[in-house]
Amino acid sequence: METDSYSANQRRAINLVWTACGDYQFEPQFLALKADGTPDFYMNCVIGLVRKWLGDEMPRRLFALWADDTRRSAFDDLAWLALENAVYEKELPVRPVLTELRRAHAAEFFASEYQLSRQEWMDKNQLVYSLQSARWRSVLGQKPPLLAPWEKGLSEALACPGTLDADDLEAAVRAAFEKYLQFDGTPHKKSLFRLHFSDRWAPLLTKLLPVEIVRTDELTVGRSAVAGENGMVRASNALRAQLRSNEREAEDHDYIERCFGRSLYSPQALARIEQRCCTGDHLGCHLWFTRGERVPGQPMRTDTQRLFEQAAEQAKRNRAAYVRDSALHQNALLRLTEQIRNCMLIHQQPEDILAREGRLDGMRVWRAPVLHDGRVFLRKDEESRAGFTVDLMLDASASRLHCQESIAIQGYLLAKSLASCGIPVRVTGFCSLRGYTVLRVLKDFGDKNGEHRVFDYFAAGWNRDGLALRGMGELMKSAPADKHLLILLTDASPNDSHKILPSGKIPLSRDYDGQPGIDDTAAEVRALRAQGIRVAAVFMGENTSVPAANAIYGRDLARIRRIDQLAAAAGRLIQDEIRELSG
Repeated sequence: METDSYSANQRRAINLVWTACGDYQFEPQFLALKADGTPDFYMNCVIGLVRKWLGDEMPRRLFALWADDTRRSAFDDLAWLALENAVYEKELPVRPVLTELRRAHAAEFFASEYQLSRQEWMDKNQLVYSLQSARWRSVLGQKPPLLAPWEKGLSEALACPGTLDADDLEAAVRAAFEKYLQFDGTPHKKSLFRLHFSDRWAPLLTKLLPVEIVRTDELTVGRSAVAGENGMVRASNALRAQLRSNEREAEDHDYIERCFGRSLYSPQALARIEQRCCTGDHLGCHLWFTRGERVPGQPMRTDTQRLFEQAAEQAKRNRAAYVRDSALHQNALLRLTEQIRNCMLIHQQPEDILAREGRLDGMRVWRAPVLHDGRVFLRKDEESRAGFTVDLMLDASASRLHCQESIAIQGYLLAKSLASCGIPVRVTGFCSLRGYTVLRVLKDFGDKNGEHRVFDYFAAGWNRDGLALRGMGELMKSAPADKHLLILLTDASPNDSHKILPSGKIPLSRDYDGQPGIDDTAAEVRALRAQGIRVAAVFMGENTSVPAANAIYGRDLARIRRIDQLAAAAGRLIQDEIRELSG
C-alpha cells in the first residue's frame, strides 16, 4: 500500500489500523481523526478489528449500499456504532485492555465538546450526536440522554452483540436502517426533508426551522465528513481535506439556486467574476447574485417550498412590526429625509442641462443646422441631482435572527429617505451558505417604489463579509453613476463555515471568524476605498464587537442601539458622505 500521499497524522492512523488487524497490506476505507487532526487511538483500532473479525468484503458491501445517498455521512457514523460494539465484544476476551481504551475514548468524546467552535457545533448531525452520546454515556456508566422512542429503538438495534458473524451483522444493520430510517437499500439522491432533534431543543428549532436549516448548511440529514472533524472519515476524503468533490459542487449549486433564486449573471459571466473575486482567503468559495426569482419551469421541492413559506412569514412579521409603531417610523423617515435633502441643497450645485432656450452652448451650435437639433442651449436644473449612487448592504446571516424586523425597518427607512431625495439607491442582503456568498438584491436602482421589497429581508446562514464586499464591488460596476457610496448595516462579526484554505505564508487552514475574519473584511473595505468608493457602516451590535467595527470601518461608522436613533446617527453619517462626494 502506497502511503507517501498521506499526511503524518493519517500515516499514524493507518499504522494503528494495521496493528489491530495484523494485515499491513490492508488499505482501510476509513480513518478516525480527532478535531485537531490527530489519530483517534481507539476508533482506529476498531477499524482494524473490523477487518480482523469481519473481513473486508462485508464492510465494503455494507457501506456501498448508501454511497450515493444524500444521508451517506449519517449512515456511515451510525453503522460504525453497530460495528464498534460487535468487534469490541469479540476482541475483549483476548485483549482486556480494550475496556480502558473504550472508556478513555468515551470520556474524550464529552471533553471535546468544550473545544468545539461555533461552526462545528452547528455542523453536528443531531441524530448521530444523540446516539453517539447514548453509547458513550453507557460506556461510562452514566445516565443516558433523553431520546425519542424511535431514537431509543434505533440505539438499541445498533448495539449489535459480538455473537453475530459478518452476514448476520450486515443483516442487523440493514434491518435497523429500514425500520427506523426508511432505508431499504435503494439510494435516495433526493430524500425527503427530515430532521430529528432532542426534546429539549425541538420547540425552539421548530419555530426557527428555515433559518436553522440554512445555518447548518443542510436541508437533509447528513453531512460529508471532512478531515479535522470528530468521527469516522472516509480515507479518500481525508486526503482531500476541505476541498469538495465535483459531485458536491453540482449539488450545492442546485441547492443555492433553488433556495435563493436564479443568478443575475450567465454561468460564463459568473465564472469570470469568481475568477477575479474568489482568490486569496476566499479560494474555493463561490458567489451568487440574485433577485430571488425562481427558475422558470423548475419544480418546487418539498424542502424548498417550506423555506419559501417561512420566508414569506418573516416578511409578514417585518411589515407588521413597521405598522405596529408606524408613528415612530414615520417620524424617523421624515427627519432622515429632511436631513439628507438639506445637506444636498447646501453642498450640491445645480447642474447645467440641455434645453431649447437659455445660455447658448458654443460647442453644440453646429448641431442646429446639421442635425436639426434645437437643444443647443444650457440652463440650470432646478432640481438638485445627487451625482452618485448609494448601495445599502444588509447583513442577512443567522446572527441577526433576533432582530430581523428591526433590520428590515432600518433598511426600508434608509432606502425610502434616499429615494425621496432623488438619490439612486439599491438594497442588497448578504449571507453565505455551503461556501457560496449570496448577494440578494431586494431593491434595484430602477425599481419604482421598490423600497417595500426590503421587507422581504430574512436572516439565515453565515456571513463572509470580505467576499460579500468583493462581490458588491462587482455589482457596483452596473451603477448609473461614477461616484458610489456603500453603507452596511452590520454587527461587525464576520463568520463563515467555509475555512480559509492554507497558503504559502500560512500552511494551516483557519476558521473564517475572529481576527482573521476582521482582518480580511478590513482589507476589503480599504480596497474599495482605494477604488474611490465611499464605504460606511451603521453598526447595531454587541459592545464586544465595537473594537472590530472600529478596526473595519474606522471613522465612517455610526452606532445605534434603538430604531429611534437611526435618523440622527445615519443622517450624520450620510451627510458626511454627501459632503465628501460633492467636494
